[in-house]
Amino acid sequence: MSARRGFILATTLLVMTLLTVMLVATFVLISAEFRTTNGSYSTSRSLNLAEAGLQSYFAFAHTLTTGSDSTNYTFPGGYASVVAKRLRDSVPGADRAVWIVYSKGIDSTRSIIVNGTGTRIVAQLAYLSPGVVRVRAAMVAANGVQMTGSGGNPINGTNFNVSVAGCATVGSAGDTTGLTTVYGGYHAGSVGPPAGGIDSMTTVGKVNDSTHIDWAKLVNGEFTPDFYNQLPAGPYPNSNYQTYYYPSPTGGNLTIPGNQYRGLLVVNGDVTLVNNSHWDGIIIAGGKLVTPTGSAKYTIHGTIITGLNLALGQSVINNQVDRGNGAAIQFDWCYTRSSMISLSYLVPIKGSFVDTWKTY
Repeated sequence: MSARRGFILATTLLVMTLLTVMLVATFVLISAEFRTTNGSYSTSRSLNLAEAGLQSYFAFAHTLTTGSDSTNYTFPGGYASVVAKRLRDSVPGADRAVWIVYSKGIDSTRSIIVNGTGTRIVAQLAYLSPGVVRVRAAMVAANGVQMTGSGGNPINGTNFNVSVAGCATVGSAGDTTGLTTVYGGYHAGSVGPPAGGIDSMTTVGKVNDSTHIDWAKLVNGEFTPDFYNQLPAGPYPNSNYQTYYYPSPTGGNLTIPGNQYRGLLVVNGDVTLVNNSHWDGIIIAGGKLVTPTGSAKYTIHGTIITGLNLALGQSVINNQVDRGNGAAIQFDWCYTRSSMISLSYLVPIKGSFVDTWKTY
């Protein structure tokens, strides 16, 4: 009897092979779809993170003393690394500085398991808007000035022209008026006028307008300093150009110790100087300035603005400025400019947003 040749086993093996191939193909297709979807998800998230970092950077002031700046922002599921670089410096009286700010968004969610960390870079051009206090004189006194004592006049509008990194003035370009005050508000006795002369204004309101300080808004909370009711831990040069605010709920008055400090100082009330008090930068006071008498020495290099509480309907008596011995209230361009650095911020230029910066 001859042997039978079967085909069931061969057919079964063929079917199993086909099913295996189809199953593998299905897994490959699903994996590819997963990778595509996950990559799209990662790209979308990293773009959102990059834009969030860019907007966060524009939302705050920055100390832009050099040609670049960088910071990181952490968000749920990732972070953004932001870099700002100056493309063009400012030209006095003409063009403002132009910067490029680019933000790299990094997605650190489940995309890292398959695709690695997703990234996306966006960028936007911006111009630098420095913090501004328009300086009209070494001293702007809405409440007037009463000179006391003997000696020379310490108020001087000639630029002290100190050397500060990142700041330069040419010749007498920084010189200004010695004193700006309301008409008839200066009482000097027998001593001569301030160096640079006196700029007289008819009303307190015009003095306030000339400085571009909205004192009412400032004292009602529209000013965020680096420090409240606190001077730097140590005298200059241990303190940077930062901002200090002494509001009225805590007394509002300040006596500056006999050390050297710098920055922007805002005081709701009176500012009193003692022997060897030295401030480099800007002092803004709602009340009056009181200087030490006799042979005391005091120094303000920059500018001081006083009597702004008059704009709130309050009464403020004249500043009491003693001629002293080696006393000086002298304008300085660079100290004044540097004191506003921490209030500088970048303003986005419309139509300059780029969401594919990495291709450039």
